Amino acid sequence: MRTEKRTGNSISSRLRRLMMILVPLSALYIGISVASTYYFKKQIVSYAETFVDFYIDKIENTVTNINRRMSMLILGEGETEIELDSYINSIKTTDNIAFRNYFIGKLRDAFRMYSMEYGSEYQFFAFFPEGKQYVGANANDKLGQDVWEQYRDDIIHRLEGEMLIPNSGSQYWQFVEGSGGCNYIIKFYSIREVYVGCWIRPADLIAPLENAVKDGKTTALLFDQNNRRIAGERTMEPDTITIERRFSNLPFSVRLTVHDYGLFQKTFLMQMGLVFLALAMLFITLCSIYFLYNKVLKPIKKFSNNLERLSRGKTGLEEISSSELSELEQANAEFRQLLQKISMLQEEVYEGEIKKQLMYMEYLKLQIEPHFYLNCLNFIYNTIDLGKYTQASRMSVMTAEYMRYLFNNGRDFVCIWEELEHIGHYLEIQKLRFEHAFDYYLEQEETREARIPPLVIQTFVENCIKYAVDLDSVLQITVTVFSEEMNGIPYTNICITDSGPGFSAQILEQLTDQKKYMEEETGHIGISNTIKRLYYTYGDRASISFYNGPVKGAVVDIHIPYTVKAALEKGDEPDESADCG
Repeated sequence: MRTEKRTGNSISSRLRRLMMILVPLSALYIGISVASTYYFKKQIVSYAETFVDFYIDKIENTVTNINRRMSMLILGEGETEIELDSYINSIKTTDNIAFRNYFIGKLRDAFRMYSMEYGSEYQFFAFFPEGKQYVGANANDKLGQDVWEQYRDDIIHRLEGEMLIPNSGSQYWQFVEGSGGCNYIIKFYSIREVYVGCWIRPADLIAPLENAVKDGKTTALLFDQNNRRIAGERTMEPDTITIERRFSNLPFSVRLTVHDYGLFQKTFLMQMGLVFLALAMLFITLCSIYFLYNKVLKPIKKFSNNLERLSRGKTGLEEISSSELSELEQANAEFRQLLQKISMLQEEVYEGEIKKQLMYMEYLKLQIEPHFYLNCLNFIYNTIDLGKYTQASRMSVMTAEYMRYLFNNGRDFVCIWEELEHIGHYLEIQKLRFEHAFDYYLEQEETREARIPPLVIQTFVENCIKYAVDLDSVLQITVTVFSEEMNGIPYTNICITDSGPGFSAQILEQLTDQKKYMEEETGHIGISNTIKRLYYTYGDRASISFYNGPVKGAVVDIHIPYTVKAALEKGDEPDESADCG
């Protein structure tokens, strides 16, 4: 009997069918490559335009806010502007050198605060022509003091010589070519014969855009209203795409030049080369499949079946003999042990994550406690009703600072000086409520850059107020923070004490075993949550002790690893956080 030759499943027949499909697909691929090259170029242009528009909007918003701030200063609107107006008036009118220097320092601090708010590149100043006194601060750490003084001297020289004209509300910022290459953009006003304004270097104005496009192929330029380049380095290259935008509230324009060096034409040729390379790789692959099938694919299929059985918890795995692949045979044996370890690790990770999430939710509940805020509002209402406007104003400011810290604090770690400042606001609020019922003292030594989890100290200060305040005697509350060394490792020590009755014997007994205290429902949510936060953040590296003082009063002694970085997880290496200086 003659046996028919089967060709339907042969490699040659499959290759012919594959070529019949591959030829039209290659033509389609070429067409798609041409279209993608064109749209790729449009996408690059669109991205660059969007980026420049974002940069322009950001600068315009900042400049608008600065203009509004200086307008409010002229009109005397806003609490901060009224204070600045009083500083300027005091500097101008007082003959007492000590008072004058004091108000100069206050004015300089206010200008430094403005620079921190709008950007360190914006330099705020005030100039008193009568005493030739320039008041300002170098808030830009990238600008050397000697260079800053050159800009200051040039501004003083031009203001004394009346070479600069004060702005009105509708005038733009001015570009000034200073001596010695000290070019700057300035806007200032005259307030009762005192000049107050802000200046910035053109290079600093365009610096964010330059830093974002430092790829060696893109340049950012800044031009004035006369189309004269005042910042950025011009490079002449072929095949460029130029995007230009003009500020709406500044007499300048930005020009972004993208150098493609024929990139879009070369992309097409590269894609054609990839097509022929794909054909060659396909031929080699087809030749290799037959050999690899028996030596690789079959063992892999067995290994895959074993993985599927293991994932379903089944037994009876297929054996992979050494004649096939020794690596898969070894992997098949070791994978069983790996699954057991993974199961154990999953249980530990899930349990830890659940505890961490519960702790975080309890921490959020403490932040959103409404009773304290309502009590503050009620106090403000009562004091206004009684005509005690000074106390009401003070309570309003302290409550605003207190709530701002809570609502704006989304960080895992804060600087100690921020936490102590927040504690001061809280104690001032309570002092307004309880008047002379307690005194407090906050002290910090050589720990300004240290970081701790937020609201750690407040829990225990609140307990001092809640459990130790007695209207028959004056309570003393002390919070001291200093650095120490334990076993050769730097630590931050936080000690909270009061002169009240101290902890009861029952509470001290409960706090002896803190791990058990965290797991039990004791009713002291604040203390329990704080202990949990310290444990899940630092593990056994942090410690907290509770005891009564030798005379009287409660003592809470906290030891936290000293770090100027913020640790994200227990035992992880900490990441960089914001500067605490």
